[in-house]
Amino acid sequence: MARDALAQFALTNANTIVAPDGKLELKDVRDNVAYIRYTAQKPSQANQDCAQCAVGPDDLRDFLRDVFQRSAPHIKDFEIEFEEI
Repeated sequence: MARDALAQFALTNANTIVAPDGKLELKDVRDNVAYIRYTAQKPSQANQDCAQCAVGPDDLRDFLRDVFQRSAPHIKDFEIEFEEI
């Protein structure tokens, strides 16, 4: 994996927000693209009834874009792998 301290710093900051529901892991950075794994808890029954409570791929991508723009602006795109546990 390519080491990218700024990308790791941005992801660490993002993890503080998503920690109650899951975990973000930086797998690689290549050509200004961050490859990220998002491991999420299976939604509870309450969340299944609330569409706004579930973080979808587009919402996560927008959130990460905001976080990375401040801390690692060289990252221009994301490949996100979703995994439920």
